[in-house]
Amino acid sequence: MRICDLLESVMALFKSQKEKVEINDLSEMNAEDDANTIWYDAFEAGVEKYHKGQQEHKTQFWTAGAGWYAQNLKDEQLDLISYLHHLNERIKLANILADMMEDGEVSLRDAAKLLKNLMGNHPPQKYTKQSND
Repeated sequence: MRICDLLESVMALFKSQKEKVEINDLSEMNAEDDANTIWYDAFEAGVEKYHKGQQEHKTQFWTAGAGWYAQNLKDEQLDLISYLHHLNERIKLANILADMMEDGEVSLRDAAKLLKNLMGNHPPQKYTKQSND
């Protein structure tokens, strides 16, 4: 069986599972539904990312040496540590903001603006050149 055929078979299995998981009320969710949703979404995102990388880099990804994979994995892990740090900081700030809202220390309009900034999908701002750079 070719890899493409295998991927299509697996994708069909995930798609059939995903159709069953359309649950509007979280109280109806169970562990199997949750697992199917997580892995279906990850599978779809992974295939999409792989194809995007293939178009961008125009390489035969599967032909690299083990050292190249190890170095790139190490680089990705180091990036993950930074992402996790900043994600935790955003969570702390969201909790502080919730406390301020609860105590009436911030208006709903200002809180909404802050939340949009904290939880948005925008990339990091460009570094502004400092006089000592």
